[in-house]
Amino acid sequence: MGVKGRLVEFLVEYDLIPARVRWRKSASGVGRLFNDIFTILDEDGRKSLTKLMYEWGLHDADRLTKTLEINKDLHSATIALMAMHRVFGIKSHVAKEDSSEIVIHATQCLWKDKNGWTPKTCGAISTYEAGVIEGINPSIEHIYTKRRSQGDSVCELILRTAKVAQP
Repeated sequence: MGVKGRLVEFLVEYDLIPARVRWRKSASGVGRLFNDIFTILDEDGRKSLTKLMYEWGLHDADRLTKTLEINKDLHSATIALMAMHRVFGIKSHVAKEDSSEIVIHATQCLWKDKNGWTPKTCGAISTYEAGVIEGINPSIEHIYTKRRSQGDSVCELILRTAKVAQP
Protein backbone atom coordinates (compact mmCIF):
# COMPACT_ATOMS: atom_id res chain seq x y z
CA MET A 1 0.00 0.00 0.00
CA GLY A 2 1.31 3.43 -0.96
CA VAL A 3 1.50 6.60 1.11
CA LYS A 4 -1.93 7.76 -0.07
CA GLY A 5 -3.48 4.41 0.84
CA ARG A 6 -1.93 4.53 4.31
CA LEU A 7 -3.18 8.08 4.81
CA VAL A 8 -6.72 7.06 3.83
CA GLU A 9 -6.52 4.06 6.14
CA PHE A 10 -5.44 6.34 9.01
CA LEU A 11 -8.30 8.79 8.31
CA VAL A 12 -10.83 5.95 8.27
CA GLU A 13 -9.46 4.17 11.32
CA TYR A 14 -9.47 7.31 13.48
CA ASP A 15 -12.73 8.71 12.05
CA LEU A 16 -10.99 11.78 10.63
CA ILE A 17 -12.73 12.00 7.26
CA PRO A 18 -13.50 15.71 6.85
CA ALA A 19 -17.11 16.74 7.41
CA ARG A 20 -17.12 18.51 4.03
CA VAL A 21 -16.31 15.23 2.24
CA ARG A 22 -18.93 13.37 4.25
CA TRP A 23 -21.64 15.94 3.59
CA ARG A 24 -20.87 16.22 -0.11
CA LYS A 25 -21.25 12.46 -0.47
CA SER A 26 -24.44 12.48 1.61
CA ALA A 27 -26.05 15.38 -0.26
CA SER A 28 -25.08 13.85 -3.59
CA GLY A 29 -26.62 10.57 -2.45
CA VAL A 30 -29.86 12.30 -1.45
CA GLY A 31 -30.17 13.75 -4.94
CA ARG A 32 -29.41 10.41 -6.53
CA LEU A 33 -31.96 8.65 -4.33
CA PHE A 34 -34.59 11.30 -5.12
CA ASN A 35 -33.90 10.93 -8.84
CA ASP A 36 -34.09 7.14 -8.73
CA ILE A 37 -37.39 7.20 -6.83
CA PHE A 38 -38.80 9.94 -9.08
CA THR A 39 -37.90 7.88 -12.15
CA ILE A 40 -39.64 4.68 -11.02
CA LEU A 41 -42.87 6.40 -9.94
CA ASP A 42 -45.84 6.88 -12.23
CA GLU A 43 -47.20 10.39 -12.85
CA ASP A 44 -49.43 10.37 -9.74
CA GLY A 45 -46.51 9.20 -7.60
CA ARG A 46 -44.32 11.98 -9.00
CA LYS A 47 -46.97 14.55 -8.15
CA SER A 48 -47.17 13.16 -4.60
CA LEU A 49 -43.38 13.26 -4.20
CA THR A 50 -43.27 16.82 -5.53
CA LYS A 51 -46.00 17.85 -3.08
CA LEU A 52 -44.07 16.17 -0.27
CA MET A 53 -40.95 18.21 -1.10
CA TYR A 54 -43.01 21.40 -0.97
CA GLU A 55 -44.49 20.43 2.39
CA TRP A 56 -41.02 19.66 3.78
CA GLY A 57 -39.97 23.17 2.75
CA LEU A 58 -42.99 24.68 4.48
CA HIS A 59 -42.18 22.68 7.61
CA ASP A 60 -38.49 23.69 7.58
CA ALA A 61 -39.16 27.42 7.06
CA ASP A 62 -40.01 28.16 10.68
CA ARG A 63 -36.95 26.31 11.95
CA LEU A 64 -34.74 28.11 9.43
CA THR A 65 -36.11 31.49 10.47
CA LYS A 66 -35.40 30.74 14.13
CA THR A 67 -32.01 29.11 13.57
CA LEU A 68 -30.73 31.91 11.35
CA GLU A 69 -32.47 34.57 13.49
CA ILE A 70 -33.79 36.34 10.43
CA ASN A 71 -36.83 38.45 9.66
CA LYS A 72 -39.50 37.38 7.22
CA ASP A 73 -38.70 39.98 4.55
CA LEU A 74 -37.43 39.48 1.00
CA HIS A 75 -33.73 39.83 1.83
CA SER A 76 -33.95 37.47 4.82
CA ALA A 77 -35.85 34.88 2.77
CA THR A 78 -33.00 35.04 0.26
CA ILE A 79 -30.45 34.41 3.01
CA ALA A 80 -32.43 31.39 4.23
CA LEU A 81 -32.75 30.00 0.72
CA MET A 82 -29.07 30.44 -0.03
CA ALA A 83 -28.20 28.80 3.30
CA MET A 84 -30.17 25.76 2.13
CA HIS A 85 -28.32 25.93 -1.18
CA ARG A 86 -25.02 25.71 0.69
CA VAL A 87 -26.23 22.79 2.78
CA PHE A 88 -27.24 20.86 -0.33
CA GLY A 89 -24.10 21.64 -2.32
CA ILE A 90 -25.51 24.34 -4.59
CA LYS A 91 -23.26 27.30 -5.39
CA SER A 92 -25.36 30.41 -5.82
CA HIS A 93 -25.08 34.16 -5.49
CA VAL A 94 -27.28 37.24 -5.66
CA ALA A 95 -27.01 38.61 -9.21
CA LYS A 96 -29.36 41.56 -8.67
CA GLU A 97 -31.22 43.01 -5.71
CA ASP A 98 -33.65 45.84 -5.19
CA SER A 99 -36.43 46.47 -2.69
CA SER A 100 -39.01 44.27 -4.46
CA GLU A 101 -36.99 41.66 -6.36
CA ILE A 102 -33.88 39.55 -5.92
CA VAL A 103 -32.32 37.50 -8.71
CA ILE A 104 -30.24 34.51 -7.65
CA HIS A 105 -27.92 32.65 -10.00
CA ALA A 106 -26.98 29.07 -9.17
CA THR A 107 -23.85 28.12 -11.06
CA GLN A 108 -23.18 24.65 -9.73
CA CYS A 109 -24.94 21.81 -7.93
CA LEU A 110 -24.15 18.25 -6.99
CA TRP A 111 -26.90 16.80 -9.14
CA LYS A 112 -27.12 18.43 -12.57
CA ASP A 113 -24.66 16.10 -14.24
CA LYS A 114 -25.84 12.94 -12.49
CA ASN A 115 -26.93 10.17 -14.81
CA GLY A 116 -30.68 10.44 -15.50
CA TRP A 117 -31.12 13.89 -13.91
CA THR A 118 -33.82 15.68 -15.91
CA PRO A 119 -35.53 19.07 -15.89
CA LYS A 120 -38.63 17.37 -14.39
CA THR A 121 -36.56 15.94 -11.54
CA CYS A 122 -34.95 19.31 -10.98
CA GLY A 123 -38.33 21.05 -10.98
CA ALA A 124 -39.77 18.54 -8.53
CA ILE A 125 -36.93 18.84 -6.03
CA SER A 126 -36.92 22.65 -6.25
CA THR A 127 -40.45 22.72 -4.86
CA TYR A 128 -38.70 22.33 -1.50
CA GLU A 129 -37.35 25.86 -2.04
CA ALA A 130 -40.80 27.15 -2.94
CA GLY A 131 -42.11 25.69 0.31
CA VAL A 132 -39.33 27.34 2.32
CA ILE A 133 -40.11 30.72 0.75
CA GLU A 134 -43.88 30.28 1.21
CA GLY A 135 -43.31 29.34 4.85
CA ILE A 136 -41.12 32.36 5.51
CA ASN A 137 -43.34 34.87 3.74
CA PRO A 138 -46.38 33.91 1.65
CA SER A 139 -46.25 37.21 -0.25
CA ILE A 140 -42.90 36.36 -1.89
CA GLU A 141 -43.05 34.74 -5.33
CA HIS A 142 -40.51 32.01 -6.18
CA ILE A 143 -39.95 31.77 -9.95
CA TYR A 144 -37.30 29.96 -11.98
CA THR A 145 -36.64 31.62 -15.34
CA LYS A 146 -33.58 29.55 -16.32
CA ARG A 147 -32.38 26.06 -15.45
CA ARG A 148 -29.04 24.45 -16.00
CA SER A 149 -30.85 21.13 -16.45
CA GLN A 150 -32.47 22.65 -19.55
CA GLY A 151 -29.16 23.80 -21.00
CA ASP A 152 -28.94 27.29 -19.53
CA SER A 153 -25.57 28.44 -18.18
CA VAL A 154 -27.11 29.18 -14.75
CA CYS A 155 -30.26 28.45 -12.84
CA GLU A 156 -31.93 31.81 -12.44
CA LEU A 157 -34.34 32.18 -9.57
CA ILE A 158 -36.35 35.32 -8.97
CA LEU A 159 -37.76 36.11 -5.55
CA ARG A 160 -40.27 38.93 -5.82
CA THR A 161 -42.65 40.55 -3.41
CA ALA A 162 -46.14 40.09 -4.79
CA LYS A 163 -47.86 43.25 -5.81
CA VAL A 164 -50.74 44.13 -3.51
CA ALA A 165 -53.88 45.29 -5.32
CA GLN A 166 -54.75 48.92 -4.64
CA PRO A 167 -58.38 49.64 -3.58
